[in-house]
Amino acid sequence: LQMPVRRIPSAETRPVRHRALWPHRPDVASCTIDIDDAPDALHFGAFSPEGEIVGVASLFNQRSDRFPEALPSDAPVRRLRAMGVLAEWRRQRIGEALIEAACDAARSQDAQFLWCDAREVALEFYAAQGFRFLSPTYEIPLIGPHRMMARPL
Repeated sequence: LQMPVRRIPSAETRPVRHRALWPHRPDVASCTIDIDDAPDALHFGAFSPEGEIVGVASLFNQRSDRFPEALPSDAPVRRLRAMGVLAEWRRQRIGEALIEAACDAARSQDAQFLWCDAREVALEFYAAQGFRFLSPTYEIPLIGPHRMMARPL
């Protein structure tokens, strides 16, 4: 089943972010990222056959503060952030479709790498999508263990 992925406004990512990624936050409105509306921020939604957004991902022109040396300092990079698929829609290749949309967009912005803070539960998924480990495990409060990963474009 191929789910269409297309660009969406940042506000449309928040319900999926809340359900799939940040259920500990008080409400949908609290699932905003400080740079959601930056001029070069891009947001993607994967749509069910009924037209419901069932997966989201955001793309930012941002380097890693935690591991600044992990990627070449002269390489243009894009950060994949707040990617999630609703539980009942997982394992249907929606994540792969979101990654490909993000990679295509990052390439069109002349980025050389797409990187992310990958949750421990998703490390195998990202590795299968061509991402490589760039850091040891670190903890993100309230969310859990992560590793920095990147995919060359």
